[in-house]
Amino acid sequence: MLGGILFMNKPLSDKEQLISMLTEIYDQLEELEVVLEASFSDLRKSMDKNEQDKIMESKQKLFGLEQAIDKVNSISNLELASTNPNHVARALQLELGY
Repeated sequence: MLGGILFMNKPLSDKEQLISMLTEIYDQLEELEVVLEASFSDLRKSMDKNEQDKIMESKQKLFGLEQAIDKVNSISNLELASTNPNHVARALQLELGY
């Protein structure tokens, strides 16, 4: 009977060691999850800021281009009106004709 008790103690000891090791691995994975979550959160915020900066830069460039086009159009219209008023009237008539 004593041999049976000694035999049962050894497997329990191995099981306890295995459970202990698995518990330790689980705890480490939980810690890693927290670190990764924080890291990805920071990365996501950084990427969002970079994209917002790019959008703002594009918006400013488009606004500048629109102003330049408006300036060119207004200068062209003034030149056209000052050189030949009848030409402007004819151009408007042609546009209305289409």
